[in-house]
Amino acid sequence: MDVRFTATGTPLAVRYDGRVWAVAAEPLHWFTRDSWWETQRTVPVGAGNVVDIEHWRLQVRLIYPRVGFPATSVLN
Repeated sequence: MDVRFTATGTPLAVRYDGRVWAVAAEPLHWFTRDSWWETQRTVPVGAGNVVDIEHWRLQVRLIYPRVGFPATSVLN
């Protein structure tokens, strides 16, 4: 899955399964925390933020829908 973002960092469109989907509604955006110390003993130096996990929920519409495929969908 490839996501194209606006200049402000908001998802604009998604390429999924060979099709391009436009974001059709205001995206939901949140973060969760990961207990990396329960699954890994160490974290490499410079690995960055291994605790915060970013999530987006998008309602999208197919730009060029094919017959038999839904015109809108929700991607998590």
